[in-house]
Amino acid sequence: MWSYLGPGKKGQVQIKVDGESIAEIPLARTVPAAFTASESLDVGVDLGSSVVDAYAERRPFPFSGKIRTVKIHLD
Repeated sequence: MWSYLGPGKKGQVQIKVDGESIAEIPLARTVPAAFTASESLDVGVDLGSSVVDAYAERRPFPFSGKIRTVKIHLD
């Protein structure tokens, strides 16, 4: 989950694992352009839109493997 004041402005990122918030990180700035409202950064499941409408009913496209580590570096 994230919130921001507009493109290129400050923002806040909330990191959740299995629905539980584990961290909140302030952002000095966000990207200076808008993206689609249906996309997000997901790990282990894709909660955004499908590539084509023919796959939309199969969302959220869960990953069946095991994720051992996730590293996110913000500059």
